[in-house]
Amino acid sequence: MADNTRAVTGAVLSTREEELRERAVGLLTQVEGIARAFPGADNVEEDLRLLRQARQQLETLFLLVIVGEFNSGKSAFTNALVGEPIMPEGVTPTTSMIHLLVYGEPGPDETTSDGVIVHKHPAPFLREINVVDTPGTNAILREHEAISQRFVPRSDLVLFVTSADRPFSESERAFLEEIRNWGKKIVVVLNKIDLLENDAQLNEVITFISGNASRLLGIEPLIFPISAKLAERGDPAGRFDALRAYILETLDQEERIRLKLLNPLGVADRLLARYTGTVDERLSLLERDAATIAQIETHISDYENEMRREFASYITRVENIVHRLNERADRFFDEYIRIGRVFDLIRSENTREAFERDVVAGTERQIDDTINELIDWMVAQDLRVWQTVTDTLDRRALERYRDDMIGQVGSRFATDRQTLITQVAREAEGVVDRYDQRAEAALLATNVRSAVAQTALAQAGAVSLGAIVVATATTAAVDVTGILAAATIAGLGLFILPARRRSARAELRRKSAELERQLTDVLRDGFETELARSVRRIRDAISPYTRFVTSERTRLEGVRETIGQANAANRDLRAEVNR
Repeated sequence: MADNTRAVTGAVLSTREEELRERAVGLLTQVEGIARAFPGADNVEEDLRLLRQARQQLETLFLLVIVGEFNSGKSAFTNALVGEPIMPEGVTPTTSMIHLLVYGEPGPDETTSDGVIVHKHPAPFLREINVVDTPGTNAILREHEAISQRFVPRSDLVLFVTSADRPFSESERAFLEEIRNWGKKIVVVLNKIDLLENDAQLNEVITFISGNASRLLGIEPLIFPISAKLAERGDPAGRFDALRAYILETLDQEERIRLKLLNPLGVADRLLARYTGTVDERLSLLERDAATIAQIETHISDYENEMRREFASYITRVENIVHRLNERADRFFDEYIRIGRVFDLIRSENTREAFERDVVAGTERQIDDTINELIDWMVAQDLRVWQTVTDTLDRRALERYRDDMIGQVGSRFATDRQTLITQVAREAEGVVDRYDQRAEAALLATNVRSAVAQTALAQAGAVSLGAIVVATATTAAVDVTGILAAATIAGLGLFILPARRRSARAELRRKSAELERQLTDVLRDGFETELARSVRRIRDAISPYTRFVTSERTRLEGVRETIGQANAANRDLRAEVNR
C-alpha cells in the first residue's frame, strides 16, 4: 500500500481522501485540547473517550448502527439483513447488550472489555460494513438505553427502526433528536407494515413520520417501509429488497468514505457547541463577578474621595486654631508690649502668666482634641468601608449558581468559584467581627502623634513657638517658659521702639506659620499613609477573587478563540467532504 493511502471501510483511500482524513484527525486533536481546558469538569473524560473513538473509527470498517424502541423489530431486521437468525427475537426486551456483527467464520461469541458481544458471520457485505444491534431505547433497564446512546456517536450511519403500529412515539422523537445532535445521517426503517391493512394506511404512516421529523427535528430522512418478519421468510411482501439495495449498493465505497469522514465532524460539532455554551455561560458569570469587583472598587474610590474631602475640614480646624493664636498674640502685643506696661514687662512671671492665659490659652488642647477626633473618624470610616465590602461579597455569594447554566461540564468550576467567593466574604466578615476600634485608634494615634512630634520638634528651635505648641499638642504637657522668656526679652526693647514690636509680631507670624505648615504636612502625610494602608488591606483581602476572575476571563477568552478556529476548520472540512 502506498504511504499516502490507508485502508478505511475496506477500501484504499485516494490521496485526496487521505488528506481529508488527516485533517479530520487534526480537528479531533484540536477539540481534545479544548476539552482538556476544563480539567475535572463533568463529562470531560467521557468526551475524551468519544474523541479517541472517533479517531479510531477513521481506521475501521463502516459502522452501521441499528437503534429503536424494544419490540420494534430491530433483531428481526438484523436477522433479515444477514439472512440467518443470529439475534434472538421476542415480545419482551431480548437484546440487553450491544451486539456487533463482523465478517468471519461462525464460532463462539466474544465479549469486548466494554461489554460488546461480537458475532462473526460470513455474509459478504460484512467485509466492508460492521453492523451493531443495540438495546431498546425504552427498555425496562435504563442502563441499556445509556449503553445504546453511548454507542451512537461511533456510528457512521444510523438505521432507526420504528413500528407501524406505534410510529414516531415521544421517546423515539427524543432519541432521534439526540442522534441528530451528533450530526449523524439517519435512515428510518418502518417495520411491521404487515400489520397495516392497505397501502393507504401505509402512506398515511409514512406521511406522519416524515412530517413530524421535518417539523420537530428539522430533518427529512429516507424512510423504508418493511416487514422484517416476512423478509426473514423470503416473502417479497416484506419489501426488503429496496432497503438491502440501499445498504449494499447505494452506500458504495465513495459514499461510505464520505459518511465515515463526516462522522468525526459530527462529534466535533456536538462537543464544540457544548463547550461554546460552557465558555459563554462562564464568561457571562465572570462578567457579573467583574461587576462585583468593579462595585467594590467604586466603594473604595468613593471612600478615598470622601475621606480626603472630609479630612480637609480637619486641616481647616488646625489652621483656624493657629490663626486664633495669632489673633490673640496680636492683641497681647498691643496690650502688653507698650510703655504703659513697662513694670509688668519687667516682672517676667506676670508676663509669662499673661501670655499663657491670653495667647497660648487652650491651643495645645484644641490641637490634641482635633487630632483625637480625626483618628476616631478615620477608624470609624475604615470599619464602615469594610462592612460595605462584606455586604457586597455576601450578596454575590448568595447568588447561587445553577449547574445547568454552564452545561454538563461546569459543576466543578461552579463549586470552586462559589467556595472562593464564600471564603473571601468570610475573611472580610472576620475583619469586621474582629475589628477593635479602640485598638485601631490607639495604633493610629501612636503613628500620627509620633510623626507630628518627630517632624515638628526636629525642625523647631529651643525657644520656638512651633516647638512649644507642637510638644504641647502631642504630649499634653504645658511648658511656655521659653516663649515667655523670649517675649520678655523682646518686650524690654519694644516699649521703647514700636518698630521692634512690629518686628516681633512678624517673627511670631513666621513661627506660627511654620507651626501650621508642619502640623498640616505631618497630618496629611499620616492621613495618606493610613488611608493607603486601609485601601491596601481591602484589596489584599479580595485579591484571590480578583485574580481568579481576571485569570479565568483571560483563559476562557483564549479558549473561545480556539473554539472559533475549530468551528471554522470543521465547516471548511465538511464543505470539502461534501464536494
